[in-house]
This record gives sequence, structure tokens and C-alpha cells, in this order.
Amino acid sequence: MIVYGWTGIEVKALRSAMQLSIEEFARRVEVSSRAVDGWESAGAAASLRPSSKRQLDKVLAGASDAVTARFANLLGAAPIDHDEVDCSSPVPVTLANDTLGHATVMGADEADLVWVPARTAAGEVILVSLPRRTVIAGIGVSALALAAGVKPAAVLANSPEIDRLDHFHKLRLSLIESDNLYGAGDVIPLVEQSIERIGQLRRAGFGDPAGMQRMRVLYAEFAAWLHQDCRNWDRAQHWTDRGLTWSHQLGDPYSIAAVLTRKAQIANDMGDGAEARELAEAADRAAPPGTRFGAVAYTFAGQGSALMGDEAGSEIAFDRARHLAEDVDADPSWGFFLDHAYIDAHQAQGRVAMGDYRGAIDQFGQAINSMRSGQTRDQAVYIARQAVAYVRAGEAEAAAKLASTVIDIGVSTGSERILHNVRTVNSMLDPGSRQPEIVEFRAAAQKWSLT
Repeated sequence: MIVYGWTGIEVKALRSAMQLSIEEFARRVEVSSRAVDGWESAGAAASLRPSSKRQLDKVLAGASDAVTARFANLLGAAPIDHDEVDCSSPVPVTLANDTLGHATVMGADEADLVWVPARTAAGEVILVSLPRRTVIAGIGVSALALAAGVKPAAVLANSPEIDRLDHFHKLRLSLIESDNLYGAGDVIPLVEQSIERIGQLRRAGFGDPAGMQRMRVLYAEFAAWLHQDCRNWDRAQHWTDRGLTWSHQLGDPYSIAAVLTRKAQIANDMGDGAEARELAEAADRAAPPGTRFGAVAYTFAGQGSALMGDEAGSEIAFDRARHLAEDVDADPSWGFFLDHAYIDAHQAQGRVAMGDYRGAIDQFGQAINSMRSGQTRDQAVYIARQAVAYVRAGEAEAAAKLASTVIDIGVSTGSERILHNVRTVNSMLDPGSRQPEIVEFRAAAQKWSLT
């Protein structure tokens, strides 16, 4: 596969495909971590030195088939092997040019279209309208990259027929569903491109300024979540910092509370209980009345207190979260995910931090058994965390058995919230054990290089 023009978008896609941190990737490319972070932050506007481009070409040329496939998928332009056509390959998409100069998918319901960027064989970036179900299905724009006869798209801002806020709203919902199905890696590039595009539209004076800024905050919070799932802490914090700045510029308590809540959860995942509790308390203060922000904030404050070893404070916060969660009059537009299972899972994680492994095991079980259907990845996260509680409690066989059940989900979605815990279990097991559950688990972990 050949990259004709390296930008921050391609750099980010290659690093994600190689499943490396910024520091690890920088060493492979023989540049500084600051350079990689700068390229990725600049996105399509990044300017790379010729020597850096040559080094990136070298790294890509030496990449495995799996990395190349992931890289192509992230860019939405999978290479085609003409010698061996896979019968499972996506059906080529038929394109036509509409009156605005955009590429459209024939036969799609106009009301169910979302616009996504695609790069033609000539290197031109065009806007392509795809059925929402296509984006969710993960087909992306792989069949569009080599489409012939497609004219460069008019700038999105020059299309008065497009409701920009509705476009980004629909696209965000599609990307959330795609993330739930396939993981964050495939979604991050398009989310970050969308943030950049929203900013360009605002600077050009198109669309409602407040509405576009609020949408940009939502995308920044979503980007932070995706990086959080990948344990890319620098990038997660980058987007929450940007989102918080934009929220204050907007002067919107709703947006401020949403970003502060995300920052609190990230701090908990990083093991900084004091920071998490302070951020959660700030989110609760900022939250407009009649919302569910308070319940979520107290959930993260409870976990933060547990990380600090404050058992009494943790219990009080979780009790408060449950009380607030039962408010039937609260605005359901945010925090729909909050229920007693969600609170139980976070309290159980707090018990692990305080060394109450048996209490954590029981509460994780309670949370997992009462989860709503369709939460496959989150359920796998809680099972993986329960497995850690088992291994810390000295019940190695039970830990290995549980961890074995979530490896496939972790690998297929790339969720480090799952895989990090699987690695923890693996590191704490006796490598010389001949217990069947442990042998089976270690074989699966070795197969997927999780050792």
C-alpha cells in the first residue's frame, strides 16, 4: 500500500493500526514524541519533513499484512488483491454526481444519509453521502477510494440544502453505534476529522455558532471516550481539555458538566482518585438542575474516594448516586446509560482498589447479571475486571476461566479496558500451572500476543 501524502490523519491511522503508544511509535519512526503528537493534533494540516515521510514509508512497507489491513481500513481504502478475490468483500458502491458535485450512493433514502470524507485515487478529498446503516456496518468508504469519474466535492459549507447540525448529529450517532460494534480504532480518525471540519465551518461563519460549538464539544467528549477505551491518556486528556475550553467559551453548563464528568472518569481509569473526586464534585456543581449529571458525578466521586482509601466517603457518594439515579423526572437526554448496574460495577471496581476482593467479586456479578441486553463490550469489561478481583483473591482458576471468555471481544474491538485487565490476570498466574483453565487461558493469551 502506498501513501501519496502523509498528514496527521495518516500518521494517526498507522499508529493505531500498529497498536502503539505515541512514545513507542515515535521510536519506530525515529522522531520525537512531541513531533508525533503535533502531527496528529494538526490532522490534515500537518506538515512533515521529507525525511519523516521517507521513514513513515519505510515503516509502512515493513508492516505485517494485519497492520496494513487495519491501516487501510482506518483510512477507508482497503487494498484489493486481484489474484484472490474474497467472496466476503463488500459489494462495490455505485456512485453518481448530484447537482452539488457530491458523490452519492444510488438507491439510498436521502433522509438517512450521512456525509463522510473519502480520498480518490488522484488524492482529492471528496464528501460522500452514505446510508447510515453502511457507516454502522463498518464498510466505510473502502469501495469509494478508487471510484472513477467522481468530481471533487463542493465544500460542505457551500451546500445550503444540508442541515449541518443534523448532519453531524446523525453521523455522531452512527459512529457511536460503530464504536459499540467494532471498537474505537476504526472510529477515531473520522471523529477527529469531524471536529476539525466543525471548526472550519464555524470560522467561516456557517451554521448557528452556538449550535456548532455545542456539537464540537460533543465530538470532543466522544473523542476523549474513544481514546480512553484505548488507554491513550494523552489524547483523551487533549480532547477533554479542548472540550472544556469550548464549553466555557459557549457558557453552557450542560456542556461543561459533560466534559468534567468525562475528565473524572478518565482520572479514575488512570488511578488518580483525588483528581477524579475533585473533577466529579466540579461536574456536580456545574450541572444544570433536573439532569442526571449529579448521579454520574457521584458515581465517579465514589470510585475516586475508594482509590484514595476513603471507604466511608466512597459509600456515601455511591448511596447519593443511587438516590439521584431514581429521579424519574430527570432529563433523559444525557446519562441514559446510568442505572444501578452501572453504579454497582463502578463501586465494585472501587472495592478492588480497597482490597475488598470478595465484595468486588459479588458486586461485579450482581452488576453483570442485571445489565441491559446489547451491552456486549461493557459486559466484557466488567467480566475482565471481575477476573482481576478473582486473581487478587487467590482464585486463579476462576480468574483464568472468566478472562478466557472475554479475550475474543477484547481483541475484536481493540478495547484496552478489556485487554489491560486480561494482561493483569495473565501476569499474576503461575506460569508453571497445569490447571486446565489456566493452560487454556494462557494459550489464548499467547495466541493474541497478550502475554
